[in-house]
Amino acid sequence: MTTPSRPKSRRELRGYSIVPLLSPLRVDRSLDADAVRRLVDYVIKGGCQGIMLGGTTSEGPSMSVAMRVSIMEIAIAHTAGRATIFAGIGDTSYDHSLALADAAFALGADAVVAQLPSYYALGPTEMECYFRAVADRVTGPMYLYNIPQTTRMSVPLDVVERLSVHPRIVGIKDSEPDAVRQEQVVARFAERDDFAVFCGSIAFTAAAMRAGADGFVPGVANIAPRATREAMDRWFAGDAVGATQAFELVSSISKLYQKNRTLGESIAALKAGIEAMGLGSRYVLPPLRDCTEADVAALRGELQRENIIP
Repeated sequence: MTTPSRPKSRRELRGYSIVPLLSPLRVDRSLDADAVRRLVDYVIKGGCQGIMLGGTTSEGPSMSVAMRVSIMEIAIAHTAGRATIFAGIGDTSYDHSLALADAAFALGADAVVAQLPSYYALGPTEMECYFRAVADRVTGPMYLYNIPQTTRMSVPLDVVERLSVHPRIVGIKDSEPDAVRQEQVVARFAERDDFAVFCGSIAFTAAAMRAGADGFVPGVANIAPRATREAMDRWFAGDAVGATQAFELVSSISKLYQKNRTLGESIAALKAGIEAMGLGSRYVLPPLRDCTEADVAALRGELQRENIIP
């Protein structure tokens, strides 16, 4: 079994663009290993310092445990240390989450990312107990993941703060679409060098970065990794004007597949984007629905107009 690497310090993670990697599929809905490797190469070449597997954009909740472990095997082996690996372990089953965590660390992941189970409504005490129970059992660094768009629950900041002193809980990815929340979570941990804060909501990344976030987790990095890395580089170089322009570009590209679409429809459209770019296919797992050939053609035209593809 691989020994989990030491947690990266908050200082080491500053300026990270972490791509929540799509999971390319074949028409029979099996993993397309070659496309996974192409996509890994593309996002790393584009500058992403981190890769998140098995999360929302990856369709992790729609996968079997075996499929999630399989994409970890493929992506981690192919990354070969070129990027930091964050493995999503969110599941409605506690045992499944622990099995995913064990597999992730055995395969060489740097950290795991845990979200709340999304079936039962939980109160703050239950949320805290759940995260603590998972953290007590995992064998390496763990990040909290707040995403009320899917769990229908927002993790209170007081709960996050109490959990933040757990020896294996080292940060949070917060995707709540709320500018005030993004600023508050950053402010709460501004003086902590042992707890990193990443923004998972493109629309509120600029506000989070101004408040002191360490980086972001942009789905758009699957098609425009260089733009997301440039936004981080400009921000941490102190180029506020250039960073603002870069964030506006990232937001503009994101709208190509998000505008007037639900979260699930946006993931399907993002997959249509990688098909248009020759990186993978548009196929998604149920309950999501594939985009049409016309959707792929339309996105190809939009990506050409943004100079992402020739």
